Formats: sequence, structure tokens, C-alpha cells
Amino acid sequence: MNKYLVAALAWAVLILVLTLTPGKSVPDLTLFDYDKLGHAGIFLIQSYLLIMGFYKKSPGREGIHKYAIIGCTLAILYGFLIEFMQNFIPGRSMEVYDAVANIIGSFFGLVLFYFHNKLVQR
Repeated sequence: MNKYLVAALAWAVLILVLTLTPGKSVPDLTLFDYDKLGHAGIFLIQSYLLIMGFYKKSPGREGIHKYAIIGCTLAILYGFLIEFMQNFIPGRSMEVYDAVANIIGSFFGLVLFYFHNKLVQR
């Protein structure tokens, strides 16, 4: 397993722990004053790490789109799963706009991957 996939897994565990902590146990942090921006940023990172991990595992220009789609799709599905699971946590609930922010962040991770890949190719 390469360093990007290890980082993606660690990031996914961190997301899981933070998002499935009961509402009253979550510290009141002002790190993200804009909740939806925080969601988008978290899933931007998740998507980028997944895409890079799959791409670095089997580098080659011919598979770049396949890895990008797989990584972004997994990040989106994970975002939906997290939101769904929050329905079962006291003090938490599924929020549609959080899921939308997760999707947007995942797509920005895809954009970041392509942007980074273009800069590296020069």
C-alpha cells in the first residue's frame, strides 16, 4: 500500500471518528466557521488522497481517468455513508446540504488532482 492510500485510510478514520461522535461530545471548535466549507475541504482532501493513491499504485497515463473516477466516486460514497450513519448517533442527523458539500469537495479533489498532474507533467 502506498503512502497516499495509507493517508487516505487514516483520513477516512479521522472523518469517521469526528463525524460519528455524539453531538454533545463534540468540542465547540471555531476552526470552520462555515460548516459547509469545512465539509467540502475535508472531502477535497479525501478524494485527492484516494485518487493519488490509486494513480501511484499503477501509474500510467492510460489509466488516469479510471483512477480519478474511482477515487472521486469512493469519496462521494463515503460522504453519503457518513451522513446516513449520523442518523443513528445521538445529537447528530443526516443533512442534505452536508452531503452536497461533501460531493462538491470530492469534485474539487478531482480538479486538484488533474491540476497537480498537469503541473508535474511540465
